[in-house]
Amino acid sequence: MKYKILILFCCAVTHLTAQQLYPDTFKLQDQNMTADLDVVLLDMVNKQSEELNAGSEDTLTLAEVIQMDSIARELAEIDSLRTVNASLTIQRAAHTPMIEIEKSWVKDAEEDRNDVLRAIRDMKTRWRKEATLMLQITQNYVTPNWYQGGSSSFAALGIAKGQIGYFGDRFTWENFGEWRMGCSTISADSLHKINTTDDLFRLYTKANYQIVSTLFASSSAEFETRVLPTYKSNSMDLKSAPFAPLRFNAAIGLDYKPVKNLSISFSPLSYKVIYIHDTVRVNVKDYGLKPGMQTRHDIGSSLRLEYTWKPVREFAMETKFFFYTNYHDVELDLEVNCDFIINRFLSARLTLHPRYDTSVVMDGDDKAKIQFRELLSIGFAHKFR
Repeated sequence: MKYKILILFCCAVTHLTAQQLYPDTFKLQDQNMTADLDVVLLDMVNKQSEELNAGSEDTLTLAEVIQMDSIARELAEIDSLRTVNASLTIQRAAHTPMIEIEKSWVKDAEEDRNDVLRAIRDMKTRWRKEATLMLQITQNYVTPNWYQGGSSSFAALGIAKGQIGYFGDRFTWENFGEWRMGCSTISADSLHKINTTDDLFRLYTKANYQIVSTLFASSSAEFETRVLPTYKSNSMDLKSAPFAPLRFNAAIGLDYKPVKNLSISFSPLSYKVIYIHDTVRVNVKDYGLKPGMQTRHDIGSSLRLEYTWKPVREFAMETKFFFYTNYHDVELDLEVNCDFIINRFLSARLTLHPRYDTSVVMDGDDKAKIQFRELLSIGFAHKFR
């Protein structure tokens, strides 16, 4: 009996001493019976990430934070941390896009915490999802007797886009959706008070199977069309209408991903369809069709490049380049979107969109010319994850 009491007393003293030396360790072990370890891990990693990121020029991923955390190394035998490490190993091998503790011009502890929370949540599933909503407005009012002249105007742009994807060990399936709608008042147009300036509904899907570390066998399909009618100035002639045009692209080839956020897809076999629903009021020549045609089918090759550069949380540049040829005509499309985050709900966007299509020759021109669109807007923006 004396020996039992002595053993219990020694254990209690050892426990209290160790708890003073390693409070976080015993906190995790105590929580193991009553709470989700991920919650405690979140606090630990968030605190450690702030120390590691202080004064550092490099962005740290959650994997690097856990790897550098001495407490996490001491607790390597805990099941939850072993699961985390296994998940991180799988994600690194499969090049799964991990949520990072991003560098920022403005320190925001809550955003840092949310990044870590999303990363831990994403470890529990191979599915990733994200949605963005933007609404930007420009307004100008001028009275008729304003000494400098001019006219009142109003313009609005709405963008809703989302993505959902499955990221397995070797198989990935990514899906994107986007709807852009812009309108403005045109004082010089006597027939239309409001005209459509931007209208695009787009769906894109891509399935990849890993061949080697950076090379994937790939198949993709893209669908895009218009939702609202667009008229020429001072005319009832349509420039575009619902399902006029409707474009569909399907491609099979290889996808090369040498670095993070860069995808170069080459498809030696690519199929393109252009369909015009209303051939009476829409000029089919504007979309590469000959008079009297309603549908155009092409088989050729395509190249698609997608790259996202995000040096800090408040700035992101998204670049998309598409090249297609049917060995007679050539289509090149480059779109660059720069997003400047002002705060969690306000942002500015700059869009540069040059395009060249040898099959599109406008009335009065001898040959195809470069098309260009530029847009600068400021307004509401919010991201859902």
